[in-house]
Parts: sequence; C-alpha cells; structure tokens
Amino acid sequence: MTLQTQRRSSPGLPGALTFSIPIGGTAPSGSLGPPRSQFDALPSIGERASPAKVIETLERLLASDLDVAARLRILRAWKAPLLATCEDGCANAGRPGAAFEGRLYRLMFRNLAAAIEQAAGRQLAPEEDLGEWAIRNLFHIFQQQIRHSARLEIPLPAGSWRDLHAVSVRLVVSARYPRAAHGSGDARPAIGGRATTSIELRYKEVLLLGLMAQVSAGAIRDRVSGLRGWAAETRLENPFGLSGQRGLWLVDVVDDAPPRECPGPLSTDFRGWVLFLPEDFVGLLDAASWTDLSASGNLARPARL
Repeated sequence: MTLQTQRRSSPGLPGALTFSIPIGGTAPSGSLGPPRSQFDALPSIGERASPAKVIETLERLLASDLDVAARLRILRAWKAPLLATCEDGCANAGRPGAAFEGRLYRLMFRNLAAAIEQAAGRQLAPEEDLGEWAIRNLFHIFQQQIRHSARLEIPLPAGSWRDLHAVSVRLVVSARYPRAAHGSGDARPAIGGRATTSIELRYKEVLLLGLMAQVSAGAIRDRVSGLRGWAAETRLENPFGLSGQRGLWLVDVVDDAPPRECPGPLSTDFRGWVLFLPEDFVGLLDAASWTDLSASGNLARPARL
C-alpha cells in the first residue's frame, strides 16, 4: 500500500507537493493462511502478550488485505497489549521489552496510517471518513515513540518522520479543504474549523515535541504539560511570499526529520510548511540549549537541527 499525496493548488498548502510513501510491507516468511481467519483469536481486555507476539500480529496485519473496518477492529483489540508491553519495557529498561518498544510503536503507527489511507478513498468529511479513533491514536503513538527515543537517547527508526509528514499532509489538507459533496476535487474551507482543530492541533503537538526532543530530553519531562497550549498558539503556514526571509522554523514534508530552524534565507524551492512558534516556547528551546551547553562546558552555541 502506498500513501499518495497529490499536488494541490489551494491556498494554505505546502507548495509543489507531490510524493508517494510506501506504508505497507511484504508478508513475513511462512504461511499466513487466509487473511481474515488469521486474526480470529483477538486478545481479551486486560490480556498481556509477549513483545514477539504483538510484533508478529502487527506485521501480519500490515501485510494483509483486510478492509478498513476489520483493520481498525484488530488494532483496537491489540492496543492494550501493545501499551502494556511498552510499559513493561519502560519500567525495566534492561529487559528485552525495552528493545522491542520502538519497533512496536513503529508498527502500530504504520498500521494506523494504512487504515487512514484506506478510508481516505471514500471522499467523505474528514472526521467521518478517517475515524477519530485512528487519527487520535496515530498522533498519540508517534508522541510515545518520540519520548521512547529521547529517553534512550536513540534516533527514531528510519522513515518515521517522513511517514508522519506524509499522512499528516493528507489529514490536514482534508480537514482544511474537504471535497465537495458531489465528490469533485474542488477545495473549500472547512466549516466551523472542527476538523482542523482536532487534526491540525495534534500534528502541531507532535512537531513541537520533536523540537523539544532535539534540545533536551529533560524539556519533555519537565514542560510537556504546556504542549497543548503551545500547539494552539502555533501557526502552520504556507511558505508562499516568505522566500528570502531568515530565521524561520520549517517543516520539510519530504524530509525524514523533525522541524528545524533555518538560519539562512528560505529557498524558493522549499516544500513544506513554516511554523510560527509562541515566544515562550522558543524561550524554552533557547534555555534548554544553554543548559546543555553549561553542562558540557562548550562555549559555542550549536545550531538547532
């Protein structure tokens, strides 16, 4: 399965955006059997499972040809065992569960993205089409993945940020410019902003968390309670008309990376969004950077990446 984002000319969207990202994967080795029957035995509420069992199930699901309703039913059933396994790994960092945690988050994210991509083809209103549960958990799982990587001081798995940007562009575009009722491609502003608030706000929360993780893992632990408020104040804007400006915060939607500050002039061929951050959030990033410098004894201030 490939997540396809088409070029759109509507105002407020990343310019010249056309790319595809593979979300599905090849089936694991061995016989999977009929794609529906292999998932008949779902876990009960409160049931715990080994990391290997959860990974096997999510890999099989990702490679399956189930419809979106069946895919989401299985993901709902396996969410609790997955989180329980990840909590065990967090509490026992030296045990095998900790090594599986990042892989579990990655697989859950990819399965949720696959379900969203399947649902997107129905061309209905964003909340009805994609399912609030899938959207909410997609961004929640990615936040958990950032925290896990920051705690262990390891990078996210390759492709994580790229996939997040791809599916988020799909969601934000659908929320800002839903299709007309007759199914044409004509874009129009979302009425009342309900979908934009629920989808775009979650995306901005993840982007801000990614910025915090770059300067200090401690910033996540100490100041994460203010994330929702900062995200509400943050603007995600089209770069149109901003070429040549310096010191902008950029979200490159074709790059496998979190947001970054661009000290030089904005290029005319940049593809993505510009983040306008609250002043107190930028102050948090600066303070965290200086704290890290003081601890290391380095007098030269590093560029934020």
